[in-house]
Amino acid sequence: MHMMILKKIFPFLFFLPLACLAQQEKGKPFEIQFDISGLSNGAKLQLNSFQEGGRSYDVILKDGKCAIKGTLEEPSLYVLTAKPNLRAVIWIEPARMKILGDSLHFSDIAVLNSRSQADAIPINRQLDPMWKGAAELDRKIEIETDSVQLVELKIASDHYYRSIRQLRVHNIFDKTPSYPLMQELYFLRTSLTRDSLQLAFDRFPQNMKKSRTGRFLKEFLQAKELRRGDLAPAFIVKDLNNNDVNLTDFRGKIVVLDFWAAWCVPCRKSNKKLPMLYAKYKKRGLEILSFNLDTNREIWKKAAVEDGISWTNVGDQQALNSKTAINYRVQGLPKVYIIDRNGFIIDTGGSGVDLERTIEESLDPLL
Repeated sequence: MHMMILKKIFPFLFFLPLACLAQQEKGKPFEIQFDISGLSNGAKLQLNSFQEGGRSYDVILKDGKCAIKGTLEEPSLYVLTAKPNLRAVIWIEPARMKILGDSLHFSDIAVLNSRSQADAIPINRQLDPMWKGAAELDRKIEIETDSVQLVELKIASDHYYRSIRQLRVHNIFDKTPSYPLMQELYFLRTSLTRDSLQLAFDRFPQNMKKSRTGRFLKEFLQAKELRRGDLAPAFIVKDLNNNDVNLTDFRGKIVVLDFWAAWCVPCRKSNKKLPMLYAKYKKRGLEILSFNLDTNREIWKKAAVEDGISWTNVGDQQALNSKTAINYRVQGLPKVYIIDRNGFIIDTGGSGVDLERTIEESLDPLL
């Protein structure tokens, strides 16, 4: 995900008065004027929010020009797409902006009059070459067949990624607070201690702390670290039939609480193995509670059908911003908790299948 914010964008300045189709959301008005060469007349641009639940916009270019009008609550990260292979990640905000560029250098497209885009440029220029170096090492690892060389490449890759992390952490504490830097803190939250995360968060002004990402980090910091023996946080959430499901209704059962999403490849592989686990242990008191973290209900439903989920399947379409996901400290997927008959956590891990031994030990013995 971090690769998506590392596109270099350079500023220019002027505006053109054209209008296009746009969707509206609450907040302050913004306007984007497009001037993009190299695309055919009638080419479609898509502007999609990087954040879960954000708005999307479709626009049609005429002679390379068009415009979007809408509203935003705060500066936000968006993905601009012209063709499947033409993408740029940009910061837009409540202002009159202009986007300049061409199809040959689409990832270097310029966003004018966006303060957050300007704040992102030095971060991107610093990190982009390092990410490219890391990607090159990853490619070499994929094709290396010599076992000795492979070990050396993996050591070099680990060192390189640690260097990138150290630089990003340094930026968090050294650079002037900005919305792009708050986004960096969001990505780094799982690699910082709670105290370090709090210190970094405290550097930001109140308006950024009250942003969507800031609110998430605040709740993340306030969430209790869950350990074995802790009472599993209660929740009530709806299933695909819009029925309320209460975790406390499962008391008396051993529960595998499995957080997953349709886009998560390891989750989908685990989903397809869980039916065997469910069939094997259901009569002995096992229940599986799949908690979906997609933002689109139809995508969730389609994935559930494809993976043969026949057990309780719930979701709130809030992704990692879900209050339940925050309370369970879900930092990556898949994430699984095993909960005993009295509602206490007895184990946790990245795959329900990996925890089969714990399930076996926790269930009633075979008669």
